[in-house]
Amino acid sequence: MTIAYHGLNLGRIALCATAAGSMRLMLASMLPWAHFRKTYGAAIDTRELVRRRIGRLAGLIVAADALVEWCSGLIDQGYRGEMECIVAKIFGSEAQKEAAVELLMKTHGGRSFLHGHLFGDNVHEFLAPCIYEGEGEMLGMAFFKSLVKQHGTKFFEPIGKALAAAGIKKPNLLNPAHLAVLKGPLWEYSKWYVGQRFSASRPTLPPMPPALREHAEFAADWLLRSPLEISGTMRKYQLALADRQCRMAEVSQRVQDAIVILCTSLYAARKNDEVVRAAADVICRDLRRKLTGSRPSDRDLRAVTRLGEQVVEGRFKSIEGLPTGEILMPYPND
Repeated sequence: MTIAYHGLNLGRIALCATAAGSMRLMLASMLPWAHFRKTYGAAIDTRELVRRRIGRLAGLIVAADALVEWCSGLIDQGYRGEMECIVAKIFGSEAQKEAAVELLMKTHGGRSFLHGHLFGDNVHEFLAPCIYEGEGEMLGMAFFKSLVKQHGTKFFEPIGKALAAAGIKKPNLLNPAHLAVLKGPLWEYSKWYVGQRFSASRPTLPPMPPALREHAEFAADWLLRSPLEISGTMRKYQLALADRQCRMAEVSQRVQDAIVILCTSLYAARKNDEVVRAAADVICRDLRRKLTGSRPSDRDLRAVTRLGEQVVEGRFKSIEGLPTGEILMPYPND
Protein backbone atom coordinates (compact mmCIF):
# COMPACT_ATOMS: atom_id res chain seq x y z
CA MET A 1 0.00 0.00 0.00
CA THR A 2 2.88 2.35 0.74
CA ILE A 3 4.17 1.89 -2.80
CA ALA A 4 0.69 2.40 -4.22
CA TYR A 5 0.14 5.62 -2.26
CA HIS A 6 3.59 6.87 -3.24
CA GLY A 7 2.68 6.42 -6.89
CA LEU A 8 -0.65 8.13 -6.31
CA ASN A 9 1.06 11.10 -4.68
CA LEU A 10 3.53 11.39 -7.55
CA GLY A 11 0.60 11.35 -9.96
CA ARG A 12 -1.06 14.21 -8.10
CA ILE A 13 2.09 16.31 -8.31
CA ALA A 14 2.40 15.46 -12.00
CA LEU A 15 -1.20 16.53 -12.55
CA CYS A 16 -0.52 19.94 -11.01
CA ALA A 17 2.69 20.28 -13.04
CA THR A 18 0.82 19.38 -16.22
CA ALA A 19 -1.85 21.93 -15.36
CA ALA A 20 0.83 24.60 -14.96
CA GLY A 21 2.19 23.70 -18.40
CA SER A 22 -1.25 23.67 -20.02
CA MET A 23 -2.08 27.06 -18.53
CA ARG A 24 1.16 28.43 -19.98
CA LEU A 25 0.03 27.30 -23.42
CA MET A 26 -3.36 28.91 -22.85
CA LEU A 27 -1.77 32.21 -21.87
CA ALA A 28 0.64 32.11 -24.80
CA SER A 29 -2.28 31.54 -27.20
CA MET A 30 -4.36 34.36 -25.70
CA LEU A 31 -1.80 37.10 -26.29
CA PRO A 32 -1.63 37.12 -30.14
CA TRP A 33 -5.42 36.95 -30.40
CA ALA A 34 -5.92 39.70 -27.83
CA HIS A 35 -3.53 41.90 -29.81
CA PHE A 36 -5.20 41.05 -33.14
CA ARG A 37 -8.82 41.44 -32.06
CA LYS A 38 -9.97 45.06 -32.00
CA THR A 39 -13.06 46.72 -30.60
CA TYR A 40 -13.82 50.38 -31.18
CA GLY A 41 -10.46 50.85 -32.84
CA ALA A 42 -8.27 49.40 -30.07
CA ALA A 43 -6.87 45.91 -29.48
CA ILE A 44 -8.63 44.09 -26.67
CA ASP A 45 -5.31 43.55 -24.90
CA THR A 46 -5.59 47.22 -23.91
CA ARG A 47 -8.95 46.61 -22.21
CA GLU A 48 -9.17 46.16 -18.45
CA LEU A 49 -11.32 43.05 -18.63
CA VAL A 50 -8.92 41.16 -20.87
CA ARG A 51 -5.92 42.33 -18.88
CA ARG A 52 -7.60 41.08 -15.74
CA ARG A 53 -8.01 37.66 -17.32
CA ILE A 54 -4.38 37.62 -18.43
CA GLY A 55 -3.19 38.70 -14.99
CA ARG A 56 -5.38 36.14 -13.24
CA LEU A 57 -4.00 33.37 -15.44
CA ALA A 58 -0.42 34.40 -14.67
CA GLY A 59 -1.28 34.20 -10.97
CA LEU A 60 -2.74 30.71 -11.34
CA ILE A 61 0.42 29.57 -13.12
CA VAL A 62 2.73 30.86 -10.40
CA ALA A 63 0.61 29.28 -7.64
CA ALA A 64 0.64 25.91 -9.43
CA ASP A 65 4.42 26.17 -9.85
CA ALA A 66 4.76 26.90 -6.14
CA LEU A 67 2.75 23.84 -5.14
CA VAL A 68 4.69 21.58 -7.51
CA GLU A 69 8.02 22.78 -6.11
CA TRP A 70 6.80 22.38 -2.52
CA CYS A 71 5.38 18.89 -2.93
CA SER A 72 8.21 17.53 -5.06
CA GLY A 73 10.70 18.90 -2.52
CA LEU A 74 8.93 17.02 0.27
CA ILE A 75 8.94 13.79 -1.75
CA ASP A 76 12.65 14.20 -2.50
CA GLN A 77 13.32 14.59 1.23
CA GLY A 78 11.59 11.29 1.95
CA TYR A 79 8.23 12.56 3.20
CA ARG A 80 5.01 10.89 2.08
CA GLY A 81 3.43 14.25 1.37
CA GLU A 82 -0.02 12.75 1.00
CA MET A 83 -2.00 15.74 2.24
CA GLU A 84 0.24 18.25 0.49
CA CYS A 85 -0.19 16.41 -2.81
CA ILE A 86 -3.97 16.48 -2.36
CA VAL A 87 -3.82 20.28 -2.08
CA ALA A 88 -1.69 20.48 -5.24
CA LYS A 89 -3.97 18.17 -7.19
CA ILE A 90 -7.16 19.99 -6.26
CA PHE A 91 -5.72 23.44 -6.93
CA GLY A 92 -4.05 22.45 -10.20
CA SER A 93 -7.13 20.77 -11.66
CA GLU A 94 -9.54 23.52 -10.60
CA ALA A 95 -7.17 26.24 -11.81
CA GLN A 96 -6.85 24.55 -15.21
CA LYS A 97 -10.63 24.25 -15.48
CA GLU A 98 -11.08 27.94 -14.65
CA ALA A 99 -8.32 28.95 -17.04
CA ALA A 100 -9.83 26.96 -19.89
CA VAL A 101 -13.47 27.99 -19.51
CA GLU A 102 -13.40 31.40 -17.83
CA LEU A 103 -10.21 32.86 -19.29
CA LEU A 104 -9.18 31.11 -22.53
CA MET A 105 -12.60 30.35 -24.02
CA LYS A 106 -14.18 33.68 -23.13
CA THR A 107 -11.26 35.64 -24.54
CA HIS A 108 -11.15 33.72 -27.83
CA GLY A 109 -14.93 33.74 -28.17
CA GLY A 110 -16.56 31.59 -30.84
CA ARG A 111 -13.23 30.64 -32.39
CA SER A 112 -12.63 28.49 -29.31
CA PHE A 113 -14.83 25.81 -30.89
CA LEU A 114 -13.16 25.70 -34.28
CA HIS A 115 -11.29 22.56 -35.28
CA GLY A 116 -7.61 23.13 -34.59
CA HIS A 117 -8.15 25.57 -31.73
CA LEU A 118 -6.34 24.89 -28.44
CA PHE A 119 -9.58 24.95 -26.45
CA GLY A 120 -11.80 23.09 -28.90
CA ASP A 121 -9.31 20.29 -29.46
CA ASN A 122 -8.35 19.84 -25.80
CA VAL A 123 -11.36 20.80 -23.71
CA HIS A 124 -11.82 17.26 -22.41
CA GLU A 125 -8.17 17.10 -21.36
CA PHE A 126 -8.50 20.45 -19.59
CA LEU A 127 -11.57 19.40 -17.60
CA ALA A 128 -10.94 15.71 -16.93
CA PRO A 129 -8.18 16.26 -14.31
CA CYS A 130 -10.90 17.43 -11.91
CA ILE A 131 -11.85 13.76 -11.56
CA TYR A 132 -8.44 12.12 -12.09
CA GLU A 133 -6.62 10.79 -8.99
CA GLY A 134 -9.81 11.40 -6.99
CA GLU A 135 -12.55 13.97 -7.68
CA GLY A 136 -11.77 17.34 -6.13
CA GLU A 137 -14.48 17.64 -3.48
CA MET A 138 -14.13 13.99 -2.47
CA LEU A 139 -10.40 14.51 -2.09
CA GLY A 140 -11.12 17.64 -0.08
CA MET A 141 -13.18 15.60 2.36
CA ALA A 142 -10.39 13.03 2.58
CA PHE A 143 -8.03 15.90 3.37
CA PHE A 144 -10.38 17.06 6.12
CA LYS A 145 -10.66 13.57 7.61
CA SER A 146 -6.86 13.34 7.71
CA LEU A 147 -6.76 16.67 9.52
CA VAL A 148 -9.19 15.56 12.22
CA LYS A 149 -8.07 11.95 12.66
CA GLN A 150 -5.37 12.47 15.30
CA HIS A 151 -7.35 15.16 17.12
CA GLY A 152 -10.43 12.96 17.26
CA THR A 153 -8.50 9.93 18.46
CA LYS A 154 -6.73 11.87 21.19
CA PHE A 155 -9.55 14.00 22.57
CA PHE A 156 -12.98 13.00 21.26
CA GLU A 157 -12.64 9.22 21.32
CA PRO A 158 -11.94 9.08 25.10
CA ILE A 159 -15.06 11.17 25.68
CA GLY A 160 -17.14 8.79 23.60
CA LYS A 161 -15.73 5.74 25.35
CA ALA A 162 -16.39 7.23 28.78
CA LEU A 163 -20.00 8.00 27.86
CA ALA A 164 -20.53 4.55 26.40
CA ALA A 165 -19.09 2.85 29.48
CA ALA A 166 -21.43 4.87 31.70
CA GLY A 167 -24.43 4.22 29.44
CA ILE A 168 -24.97 7.93 28.82
CA LYS A 169 -26.53 8.65 25.43
CA LYS A 170 -27.29 12.37 25.86
CA PRO A 171 -24.61 13.99 28.01
CA ASN A 172 -25.49 17.09 30.01
CA LEU A 173 -22.57 18.99 31.52
CA LEU A 174 -24.94 20.59 34.04
CA ASN A 175 -25.53 17.13 35.49
CA PRO A 176 -22.85 16.49 38.18
CA ALA A 177 -22.92 12.74 37.50
CA HIS A 178 -22.21 13.26 33.80
CA LEU A 179 -19.52 15.79 34.58
CA ALA A 180 -17.82 13.32 36.92
CA VAL A 181 -17.74 10.68 34.18
CA LEU A 182 -16.19 13.12 31.70
CA LYS A 183 -13.83 14.80 34.14
CA GLY A 184 -10.65 13.18 32.83
CA PRO A 185 -11.23 13.45 29.05
CA LEU A 186 -12.66 16.97 29.34
CA TRP A 187 -9.66 18.12 31.36
CA GLU A 188 -7.29 16.96 28.62
CA TYR A 189 -9.36 18.65 25.93
CA SER A 190 -9.66 21.84 27.99
CA LYS A 191 -5.89 22.06 28.34
CA TRP A 192 -5.50 21.75 24.58
CA TYR A 193 -8.26 24.30 23.91
CA VAL A 194 -6.86 26.91 26.29
CA GLY A 195 -3.38 26.39 24.86
CA GLN A 196 -4.67 26.99 21.34
CA ARG A 197 -6.90 29.88 22.34
CA PHE A 198 -4.23 31.89 24.08
CA SER A 199 -1.19 30.81 22.12
CA ALA A 200 1.03 33.73 21.14
CA SER A 201 3.17 31.76 18.71
CA ARG A 202 4.24 33.55 15.56
CA PRO A 203 5.74 31.98 12.45
CA THR A 204 9.37 32.59 11.61
CA LEU A 205 9.46 33.82 8.03
CA PRO A 206 12.49 34.43 5.80
CA PRO A 207 13.23 37.89 4.37
CA MET A 208 10.39 38.73 2.00
CA PRO A 209 9.06 41.71 0.02
CA PRO A 210 6.47 43.58 2.13
CA ALA A 211 3.43 42.59 0.05
CA LEU A 212 4.34 38.90 0.03
CA ARG A 213 5.20 38.97 3.73
CA GLU A 214 1.75 40.36 4.47
CA HIS A 215 0.18 37.45 2.58
CA ALA A 216 2.41 34.89 4.31
CA GLU A 217 1.63 36.29 7.76
CA PHE A 218 -2.10 36.30 6.98
CA ALA A 219 -2.01 32.67 5.85
CA ALA A 220 0.19 31.52 8.73
CA ASP A 221 -2.08 33.21 11.25
CA TRP A 222 -5.13 31.68 9.58
CA LEU A 223 -3.59 28.21 9.73
CA LEU A 224 -2.59 28.68 13.37
CA ARG A 225 -6.21 29.52 14.18
CA SER A 226 -7.72 26.77 12.02
CA PRO A 227 -7.43 24.00 14.67
CA LEU A 228 -9.99 25.86 16.80
CA GLU A 229 -12.39 26.14 13.86
CA ILE A 230 -11.94 22.48 12.97
CA SER A 231 -12.34 21.34 16.56
CA GLY A 232 -15.43 23.53 16.90
CA THR A 233 -16.91 21.83 13.85
CA MET A 234 -16.23 18.44 15.44
CA ARG A 235 -17.86 19.53 18.71
CA LYS A 236 -20.92 20.87 16.93
CA TYR A 237 -21.69 17.87 14.74
CA GLN A 238 -20.02 15.07 16.75
CA LEU A 239 -20.87 11.66 15.26
CA ALA A 240 -23.11 13.31 12.64
CA LEU A 241 -20.08 15.02 11.12
CA ALA A 242 -19.55 12.10 8.72
CA ASP A 243 -22.87 13.00 7.09
CA ARG A 244 -22.11 16.73 6.92
CA GLN A 245 -20.21 16.48 3.67
CA CYS A 246 -20.90 20.05 2.59
CA ARG A 247 -19.48 21.44 5.83
CA MET A 248 -16.44 19.18 5.67
CA ALA A 249 -15.76 20.24 2.09
CA GLU A 250 -16.16 23.93 2.97
CA VAL A 251 -13.83 23.86 5.98
CA SER A 252 -11.33 21.77 4.03
CA GLN A 253 -11.29 24.28 1.16
CA ARG A 254 -10.61 27.17 3.51
CA VAL A 255 -7.57 25.40 4.93
CA GLN A 256 -6.38 24.53 1.42
CA ASP A 257 -6.70 28.15 0.28
CA ALA A 258 -4.62 29.34 3.23
CA ILE A 259 -1.97 26.75 2.40
CA VAL A 260 -1.84 27.93 -1.22
CA ILE A 261 -1.40 31.54 -0.08
CA LEU A 262 1.46 30.62 2.24
CA CYS A 263 3.17 28.35 -0.27
CA THR A 264 2.84 30.82 -3.16
CA SER A 265 4.06 33.85 -1.21
CA LEU A 266 7.12 31.97 0.07
CA TYR A 267 7.86 30.61 -3.41
CA ALA A 268 7.66 34.02 -5.08
CA ALA A 269 9.82 35.62 -2.39
CA ARG A 270 12.65 33.28 -3.43
CA LYS A 271 12.42 34.48 -7.03
CA ASN A 272 14.12 37.62 -8.28
CA ASP A 273 11.56 38.08 -11.06
CA GLU A 274 9.28 41.01 -10.24
CA VAL A 275 6.54 39.78 -12.58
CA VAL A 276 6.46 36.40 -10.82
CA ARG A 277 6.19 38.25 -7.51
CA ALA A 278 3.40 40.42 -8.88
CA ALA A 279 1.56 37.32 -10.11
CA ALA A 280 1.89 35.72 -6.68
CA ASP A 281 0.59 38.91 -5.08
CA VAL A 282 -2.46 38.87 -7.37
CA ILE A 283 -3.44 35.25 -6.70
CA CYS A 284 -2.85 35.69 -2.96
CA ARG A 285 -5.12 38.76 -2.96
CA ASP A 286 -7.82 36.74 -4.71
CA LEU A 287 -7.58 33.85 -2.25
CA ARG A 288 -7.58 36.18 0.75
CA ARG A 289 -10.79 37.82 -0.47
CA LYS A 290 -12.29 34.38 -0.93
CA LEU A 291 -11.49 33.56 2.70
CA THR A 292 -12.71 36.86 4.13
CA GLY A 293 -15.69 37.35 1.81
CA SER A 294 -14.60 40.86 0.84
CA ARG A 295 -14.99 42.67 -2.48
CA PRO A 296 -11.99 43.56 -4.65
CA SER A 297 -10.69 47.03 -3.90
CA ASP A 298 -9.53 49.47 -6.57
CA ARG A 299 -6.00 48.60 -5.49
CA ASP A 300 -6.69 44.91 -6.12
CA LEU A 301 -8.06 45.64 -9.58
CA ARG A 302 -5.11 47.87 -10.44
CA ALA A 303 -2.72 45.13 -9.35
CA VAL A 304 -4.23 42.48 -11.60
CA THR A 305 -4.67 44.75 -14.64
CA ARG A 306 -1.13 46.07 -14.23
CA LEU A 307 0.10 42.48 -14.14
CA GLY A 308 -1.89 41.77 -17.30
CA GLU A 309 -0.21 44.74 -18.96
CA GLN A 310 3.22 43.42 -17.98
CA VAL A 311 2.39 40.02 -19.47
CA VAL A 312 1.16 41.66 -22.69
CA GLU A 313 4.46 43.54 -22.86
CA GLY A 314 6.30 40.20 -22.85
CA ARG A 315 7.74 40.46 -19.35
CA PHE A 316 6.39 37.13 -18.05
CA LYS A 317 9.40 34.93 -18.74
CA SER A 318 7.54 31.73 -17.86
CA ILE A 319 5.92 31.63 -21.31
CA GLU A 320 8.93 32.65 -23.39
CA GLY A 321 9.42 30.53 -26.49
CA LEU A 322 6.11 28.70 -26.24
CA PRO A 323 4.08 28.10 -29.42
CA THR A 324 1.25 30.58 -29.71
CA GLY A 325 -0.74 28.81 -32.38
CA GLU A 326 -2.21 30.50 -35.42
CA ILE A 327 -5.16 32.86 -35.42
CA LEU A 328 -8.00 30.89 -36.98
CA MET A 329 -10.18 32.58 -39.60
CA PRO A 330 -8.24 35.87 -39.59
CA TYR A 331 -9.74 38.93 -41.25
CA PRO A 332 -8.55 42.42 -42.23
CA ASN A 333 -8.81 44.65 -39.17
CA ASP A 334 -6.77 47.70 -40.11
